[in-house]
Amino acid sequence: MNCPKCNTPNPPEAKFCRNCGANMVSPEAQAISDNQSIKALLIIIGIDYLLSMVMFIIQKLTVPLLSSNGDINHIDLIYKVYGWTSDFVSLAAMLFFLVTIKNNTVKTALAVFIILRFIFMIGYRVFPLLSI
Repeated sequence: MNCPKCNTPNPPEAKFCRNCGANMVSPEAQAISDNQSIKALLIIIGIDYLLSMVMFIIQKLTVPLLSSNGDINHIDLIYKVYGWTSDFVSLAAMLFFLVTIKNNTVKTALAVFIILRFIFMIGYRVFPLLSI
């Protein structure tokens, strides 16, 4: 097996390159790691969309039920508390996986997704009048 860094031939059982000392990872182990990273990324995005969908359903169910009683302050409190909580839980899950994932491509994609999600969260929560 050749070193991925310096292309020096090494024995198949080598864990480190004999020339540059780089970590030798077998293609099979790298493929398994990549697949696990991609699955983790899909799980994170799924959790985020699931939390967003639950928030949407709660908003659509509680607002008509509670607004008939005229208790708009109670509706606003539920909306704000659950909204911020769901946002922070999804961001915390994504940040946890960002730290633990080793695949740089998946890490970059997740970092971009986290940044976009954070911008959306701030824009939607801080400036609710601009949201449609």
